[in-house]
Amino acid sequence: MFPAYVVPPEDIAEILFALSELDERADEKTVAQFVDDSERKVRESVKVLQELEIIVESGYTVDIEYSDLIQQLPPDDRNAVFEKALLRYQPFIDYATYLNRGYSSEQASKMVYAAYEDLASGQEYMNTYFERLGQYAGILTEEGDVSIEVREIPTDSTHSIEQLRESLDSELEVRIYLDEILGEELMSFLDEDTKTDLSNGYLKHTQSPRDSISATGRAFEDFLRNVGDKYGSDDRDYGSASGIIPVVNHLQGDDLVKRIHKRRVFALAEIRNKGGAHGDDTEVLERWDTSSEVALHCAITATLLVRSIYCYASEGRLIL
Repeated sequence: MFPAYVVPPEDIAEILFALSELDERADEKTVAQFVDDSERKVRESVKVLQELEIIVESGYTVDIEYSDLIQQLPPDDRNAVFEKALLRYQPFIDYATYLNRGYSSEQASKMVYAAYEDLASGQEYMNTYFERLGQYAGILTEEGDVSIEVREIPTDSTHSIEQLRESLDSELEVRIYLDEILGEELMSFLDEDTKTDLSNGYLKHTQSPRDSISATGRAFEDFLRNVGDKYGSDDRDYGSASGIIPVVNHLQGDDLVKRIHKRRVFALAEIRNKGGAHGDDTEVLERWDTSSEVALHCAITATLLVRSIYCYASEGRLIL
């Protein structure tokens, strides 16, 4: 939960570094001595770091990924830790999405607070932290109202692929694009690894098409397995199914996908196998060349299939 007491982001970053340095020796008093500041500031900073999942809930242990990162960064670059965390924090992505639609920071935070009331004891406290952390991380800029530094992204898949390619240049832009396409409920259903892999499907499609296809495939397979775990029957072991096709076969057995879903999934799985997951084609003993256009097509197809399958599995709603 974001506290009413506002701690400057730079001080939170310094306290995070202290937690990483002290490791198992970290407690409120020791950290306060390390940073030469008050125990209250340490206590309130820990609440923010726990909310952003930078440190383990109800403890002082820094997540290994963030600990490694902050140890590598000079003090002036520690904002990169918060950029990474905010781009993985769904309430902030929702907030950024509203900003991108033209709402003011206050309006955006009110809408997010309505959906996530347990984030703070008051909407104004959440708004303050979103603004300050976003600006510190370089995600937001302050020119009158807080506004997001992203270009307009076409969410209608009938737009030209080239227009989409030119728009998806940063992780924030991709996250907002996915938020617009998939919606708040589905984005909350996806775990962080799945969202990261799906984002990388877009971000890597130009420079590394094979890595892009592999990331998309991992995201899609994990999504299918999570659908089965939540909505499937107890007599099917989704955890033991390895690969997109075995998982979707289980889903069909539980009537969680239709035949049209399965045909589209099979096509995506084939491209994944030829273009990202495996080496030489067993028929011709050669590798297929993979283009950036095919990689982006896979990312878009997977995204739309995620929406379609989730809507059918959770609501019985048919949407292509």
